[in-house]
Amino acid sequence: MSNLRMNSIFGAGLAAVLGVMLVGVGAETLVHPNYPEKAAYLPEVVLEGPATAGPVGPPDFGRLFADEAGLAELIARGERVHAQCVSCHTFDAGGANGIGPNLHDAFGRAVASHGGFAYSDPMQAHGGSWDYLALNDFLRAPGTVVRGTKMAFAGLRNDQDRVAMIAYLRSISPNNVALPAPLPEAAPAETAEGAAAPAEGETPAAPPG
Repeated sequence: MSNLRMNSIFGAGLAAVLGVMLVGVGAETLVHPNYPEKAAYLPEVVLEGPATAGPVGPPDFGRLFADEAGLAELIARGERVHAQCVSCHTFDAGGANGIGPNLHDAFGRAVASHGGFAYSDPMQAHGGSWDYLALNDFLRAPGTVVRGTKMAFAGLRNDQDRVAMIAYLRSISPNNVALPAPLPEAAPAETAEGAAAPAEGETPAAPPG
């Protein structure tokens, strides 16, 4: 192959490469991306639905646990929930202490009273007994109710899980703790004029006149 032909082939290849480069430079000149440092407009996101309300009071144990069918469902659910605790506690009668004390008779017994377990000083000083409301408060946030407790558990924040766990502990405990009285029902809502709305099946009172 002659030098002239080789030079022609090389020149054609170089021209093609230069052509592609020129096309790229030209395209970038015509369409130049320019991104600002900050977004010029941030859309406001509004979540649909009602706001989540905070806790309004303790569970109505007197009403919830008086319903036998509902109580059976709560106990079954509590037995599932208690699986979160078996790495630290035993629940059978006469069971050994683990990282935490045996909880077979925890419901209704005095705080920090299970034999053979070394309770922390804050737990020993807490006092009282594990009744419905005491367990409800403690199981919601152990570290908040008993500051300095050795129980490294965040708590049961779900109200239904917590009530179910208390129902389960009550079902396996030999201690008898009377149910608290049902909480009073909410007063009837008032009408725009300020009068109480009639109960279901009740005939509204005739206006004066």
